[in-house]
Amino acid sequence: MDLKAQLDYVISVRGPLLQGLGISLLIALVAVVIGFVIGVLLSMAKIAPKTNLIIKILDKFADLYITVIRGTPMLVQLLIMYGVILVSFKYSDTNLLVPIISFGINSGAYMAEIIRSGINSIDKGQMEAGRSLGLSWSTTMFKIVIPQAIKVVIPTIFNEIIILVKETSVVCYILLRVNGKQVWDLLGVAENLGLGKPACYMALIFTVAIMYLIVVILLTLIQKLIERRLSKNER
Repeated sequence: MDLKAQLDYVISVRGPLLQGLGISLLIALVAVVIGFVIGVLLSMAKIAPKTNLIIKILDKFADLYITVIRGTPMLVQLLIMYGVILVSFKYSDTNLLVPIISFGINSGAYMAEIIRSGINSIDKGQMEAGRSLGLSWSTTMFKIVIPQAIKVVIPTIFNEIIILVKETSVVCYILLRVNGKQVWDLLGVAENLGLGKPACYMALIFTVAIMYLIVVILLTLIQKLIERRLSKNER
């Protein structure tokens, strides 16, 4: 099959490809929100003054969580979630929660270290100033320190988002359902179409690569716009 025929076929299946891209982005974006929340909580557990036994236990839990998640491949985590931990969702009519929760848990470990490094970069005088005004440690942290830290780590957070978007390609290894109907992520769509049209397989894979590249470029542009806006506000 010549190149033109392959391109024509890719164009003819643009609908399923875009639908697959939408599912991949949905998984990534919701997972990022979950990961950010987990990351904030874990970083708080590690940074909070170890004044009582509960905080010390949470600190050890955060260390264990980060070590395990960062030390095992994303695909392995996804398969464990799909086959063991989230087995109730595995057989449900809609099981998108499986990859969303899996990627959210994975992202949380990396977000925790990103946020913690951002908080540590803020002058300790900010915390002391807040406490001198009568604010509690948690109030000072969430209202004064963390907002400044987020500005510092925005580039790193966007790097994590970009990595997460690309990592959603491993979702093709599990069966996805929405309202009882089987669906596929972007790479899963290409793989499924490629099985029915082997001559166009590589054209589909190259198309997937270009679609991911476009998404990454758009995310990078958004990152630069946010950084530019923040720098103007600081001036």
